[in-house]
Amino acid sequence: MTVMVETAYGRVQGSQENGVCVWRSVPYAKAPVGERRFRPPEAPEPWAGVRDATRFGPVCVQVENPLNPWEQKEQSEDCLSLNIWSPAADGAKRPVMVWIHGGAYVFGSGQSPWYDGTSFARSGDVVVVTINYRLGPFGFLYLGDVAGEPYAASGNCALLDQVAALRWVKENIAAFGGDPDNVTVAGESAGAWSVGALMAMPQARGLFHKAILQSGIPISFLSKEQAGQTTRHILAALGLGPGQWQRLLEVPARDLLAAAQKLPPGGGMALRPVLDGVVFAETFWNAIQSGSAAGIPTLLGTNQDELMLWAGRNPRWRKASDEEILQSFAAQWGPLPDQARAYYLEGRSGTDLIRGLVRLGTMSRFEYPTMRAAELQSAHAPVYMYRFDFASTARGGVLGAAHALEIPFVFNTIHDASARALIGEGPDHPRVAAVMHEAWTRFMHQGVPAAAGLPAWPQYEPNRRATMVFDAQSHVEEDPHAEERQLWSTLVAW
Repeated sequence: MTVMVETAYGRVQGSQENGVCVWRSVPYAKAPVGERRFRPPEAPEPWAGVRDATRFGPVCVQVENPLNPWEQKEQSEDCLSLNIWSPAADGAKRPVMVWIHGGAYVFGSGQSPWYDGTSFARSGDVVVVTINYRLGPFGFLYLGDVAGEPYAASGNCALLDQVAALRWVKENIAAFGGDPDNVTVAGESAGAWSVGALMAMPQARGLFHKAILQSGIPISFLSKEQAGQTTRHILAALGLGPGQWQRLLEVPARDLLAAAQKLPPGGGMALRPVLDGVVFAETFWNAIQSGSAAGIPTLLGTNQDELMLWAGRNPRWRKASDEEILQSFAAQWGPLPDQARAYYLEGRSGTDLIRGLVRLGTMSRFEYPTMRAAELQSAHAPVYMYRFDFASTARGGVLGAAHALEIPFVFNTIHDASARALIGEGPDHPRVAAVMHEAWTRFMHQGVPAAAGLPAWPQYEPNRRATMVFDAQSHVEEDPHAEERQLWSTLVAW
């Protein structure tokens, strides 16, 4: 059965599936191609007649996704589209969740079966929107130094895409049964980085009303100098000099992507948001501390064993020498502070050294930044912290509670085959999914997470630091990992 909706740009025809209405690949901006490559997104052209929105369209040109390789089947720069799941296109004012996918800003899409919004729509009375945005060099190649003012915002096109999607939601979501005045922006990993960046962006103010950050905080933006160096590397990989930057508008997308793969290795993402003075004039930390997201209730947290997604899926680490393990870790995640090395790695070797590095990386890259962000935001809005401890039963349990593991529990998509490959199966899985799914649903409705089977979830405050721990038996801990938190507070200056 089809479902027709009139948007500001034309009619779209979706379908009814599994008790909910679904529209796929609805454009929220013009194709960013030709002269629009590396430029801020523009509103879509209106169309005549009815646009078919029953099938997924292309995703952004990207590198292989190690978790969901199927996503790469159809790729194009013409990818600025969104997908909607709704109980009904009936004019009711339901909470809206806009989900921003992760993937280190180089892979992924809003079309993963992990992000299927059916359960939220059917059992939670929520309208779910998932988006595609520009990735890698298409979303983050900074040309301000070589091309001047018209490209001053080019290093943040991906974030501007997300703002454009939120504007489209504000303008159109009422026709799909959603409330434009009750929008929660949510994401995981690079998606959570994006949510944090949106919380700091003047351009995004008023476009969302609650925020959910899962395993990601925008710890640092690139400086214009760092971003410019990345651009010079990519130009050189294409055999071009800075004065030939205009050739970048013509380079085939696959060649541009291949050039980006030749960037020198180093700790952190070479293509990520840029402190360009146009889109971002201050860091995330300064913006949040000064109240850029005041009045935005925030739900955020991490997984107990974040880095096991990399270590647990890398059998070579278990056969490497200690020195090779340390070198490999530093090449990907950056140098190790002496105090952290002493605290986490003293006397460790082999697999025990790997476990120490996983804990070090989890705390430094995920848990401590999240604690700090929660502390700063709690001065301006209600904040709720969680930690996901429920260990995977896949791969012999080696992954623990790794990065990305919580996503199928949040969306209640634990029965998807690709999700099961990561999370495994077991009698406790449905119960953990039920409480997380309900807690996120209630947060979107009321700004307070709660669920049957969960204890009361206190707000996160610096004098208590209450944290909901999701596990087979979920519970609240106060100031978990306090000693590690205090250590990292002496090592970083956020």
